[in-house]
Amino acid sequence: MHLIEPQGKLKILMFNHEFPPIGGGGGWVSYFLGKHFAAAGHDVHLITSQFRDCPKDEKVEGFHVHRVRALRKNPDVCAVHEMLTYAVSSSLYGLRFIKQFQPDIVQVFFGIPAGGGAYLLQKRRDVPYVVFLGGRDVPSRTPDPPYYRWLYLLLKPAIRAIWRNASAVVACSEGLRELARETDSNVQMDVIPDAVDLETFTPVQRNAHPEKVRVLTIGRLIPRKGFQFLIRALPQVLEKVSHNFEIEIVGDGPYHGELLKLAENLGVTSHIRFAGSVPYSELPQKYQEADLFILPSLAEGMPLVVLEAMGTGLPIVVSRVQGIDELVVDGVNGALFDTSDVDGLAHALIKLINAGEDRIKMGKASVERVKPYDWKHIADAYLALYKEVSSNQ
Repeated sequence: MHLIEPQGKLKILMFNHEFPPIGGGGGWVSYFLGKHFAAAGHDVHLITSQFRDCPKDEKVEGFHVHRVRALRKNPDVCAVHEMLTYAVSSSLYGLRFIKQFQPDIVQVFFGIPAGGGAYLLQKRRDVPYVVFLGGRDVPSRTPDPPYYRWLYLLLKPAIRAIWRNASAVVACSEGLRELARETDSNVQMDVIPDAVDLETFTPVQRNAHPEKVRVLTIGRLIPRKGFQFLIRALPQVLEKVSHNFEIEIVGDGPYHGELLKLAENLGVTSHIRFAGSVPYSELPQKYQEADLFILPSLAEGMPLVVLEAMGTGLPIVVSRVQGIDELVVDGVNGALFDTSDVDGLAHALIKLINAGEDRIKMGKASVERVKPYDWKHIADAYLALYKEVSSNQ
């Protein structure tokens, strides 16, 4: 990744249907990039979804947040029709707002549903835009939920149009770029990874032989995050581990009841704690109190929770999904297993729970591997790209 020091003030307009306190990692990407763009002296505005009593307009970390009407009911999950309402509202708002703001560049987080507004601004006012690909906005042959297969089929023409009219398309991992090329191999795509605030997510000294090994996982309670496979693996884990352990699941969502019922049916509730949603400011402590981190997802872009866990010095047990090969090396800073493979998950988790001193070594390796993924470096990479796009106009 070639980084240059940005010079000159840019007017940056961003579109993202999710932004804290709603959504997941993609919302935090726009938060941290907006924060660092503003700190570098740029004028930054974000158009996102209105949610409950969140202010319609506010200034966050030096940049402006505008919330437009959207039928968003759940902070953790956004239904297709809810995304559609944001797509319409944000496009209309953007067409009005551009008359007073006149951006140099537009940054789109997720081509669907956020790309429509940028596409219209490009066609109407010739404003260049950059598309960030984060995961589910990229068509997959085996999506979760399965009905997305038909949705992708319907949306592919719009997705291709948004990508092809962009001045740049950025994937957050090599794996996601390869997946995106299956939809359109003619579009030039860059890779700029997601990052972590290394001043907040810092390592701590851990005991190699605690009385209870604390296993942490964080994510929205939806089938795609794969927590059902983790719970199904626990009977095997209980048979073969040499240490007492507890799994803490941080997050909330519509799948909570199903997961709780599954744990009860398997008789493993005494080894699982559902912590619910936790404020982002409290997450560093959650990581620091844990001994290892697990993420059994079926699909990701580049999971921020893995980067954060690595920053705090945790070894990682994770499924082989996009973006993971660049972060976790089997036997170096964690263990890998195939998606939805309950036996493989159980084996990897048993290995790490029993690892003792090797678990500490893997945690230290995580700290070394995550050092290049600092938000300041990643924000500079985007700014360098914006400068290149602006110079080509």
